[in-house]
Amino acid sequence: MWMDILFHGSALAVLPFWFAMIVFPRAERTLRMVASPWIILPPVVCYLLLAAPNVPQLVGAFGDANPEGLARLMGAPWAASLFWAYAGAFDLFVGRWIFLDARERGIHPVWVSPVLFTAIFFGPLGFLLYAASCAALRQRAT
Repeated sequence: MWMDILFHGSALAVLPFWFAMIVFPRAERTLRMVASPWIILPPVVCYLLLAAPNVPQLVGAFGDANPEGLARLMGAPWAASLFWAYAGAFDLFVGRWIFLDARERGIHPVWVSPVLFTAIFFGPLGFLLYAASCAALRQRAT
């Protein structure tokens, strides 16, 4: 039961920030919320609560990293929940950076919202899309 709470809690804790960045990107309240790097704290706490009792298994997985061993580890509910919390925290961190960087560069939210939407579900691809967009905008400006 506690694992379900941490799994779902880590996901639900990040959704309000994503929603605000995508749907209300110009709202002062959104900027105030997203300005703090501490918005990733709830999924990080979930991560720590899942990782702490399983340190030996984690160290073992990193000590002999291979696809089969990682697949076995991810077959455990606590490990899948750990990954979910990790992804939620890291993707939000990247999404926050994209949001703030785009505001600083003056990139219109209509272009940033699809990038953020991509970053929610496919974190690294969202970052890549944003980096490519910035490069294209820079190229157009010269």
